[in-house]
Amino acid sequence: KVMELLKLVQLDWLADRHPAALSGGQRQRVALARALAVEPRVLLLDEPFGSLDAKVRQGLRRWLRRLHDTIKITSVFVTHDQEEALEVADRVVVMNQGRVEQIGTPQEVFDHPATAFVMNFLGHVNIFHGRVESGKALLGPIAMDYPEHPGEQSLPAAGYARPHELEVGRSADADGGLWATVRHVHAAGAVVKLELVDDEGHLLQVDVTRQHHEEMQPQPGERLYVRPRTLRVFVQP
Repeated sequence: KVMELLKLVQLDWLADRHPAALSGGQRQRVALARALAVEPRVLLLDEPFGSLDAKVRQGLRRWLRRLHDTIKITSVFVTHDQEEALEVADRVVVMNQGRVEQIGTPQEVFDHPATAFVMNFLGHVNIFHGRVESGKALLGPIAMDYPEHPGEQSLPAAGYARPHELEVGRSADADGGLWATVRHVHAAGAVVKLELVDDEGHLLQVDVTRQHHEEMQPQPGERLYVRPRTLRVFVQP
């Protein structure tokens, strides 16, 4: 059975290796094989990759996903790494101080966050503070319909947009945006990240395609018009 488990975790070629000679990722696979030896009905994994570097973690996530599809066992995977949860899980439970905020598929919780905490927790967001009243959300220079609150009472609220949900340009050709100054351009990688600061000193992060960046060539110190394509509004308690 030992060799069967080692083959399952793809370590049979290291069967005679001393534990001290194994890498961190290999040790985690051995630990998982040890847990599977008792043929559990449910497998609990409490941050199993927490001590490993990012590249090893990424490889182990893919491996664990394939292994899970092979052995067909229910697993509870605890992690503070949002990317890890979204990549490995079939269903995600987002918890905040012991309270469940949302349950759903990775796509559901990412695309349709139920609360501001879920929105803020699952990746970087840009936040626009303001209020809602009379069916409108008034978030600084941004105004939009908010039929969820038709009453006249003014309530504090915030609008959330992920970096890829903001668009930038050199002219204010549409309402619902604001001017900001480019502070830094991170051009390494498939997506170019722009850091901007608005007139009130708030930091904004915008992700643009390399093609868009090459066409615009934004420079530090330049003023750009930032407009959210999508904005999720949550009333603050």
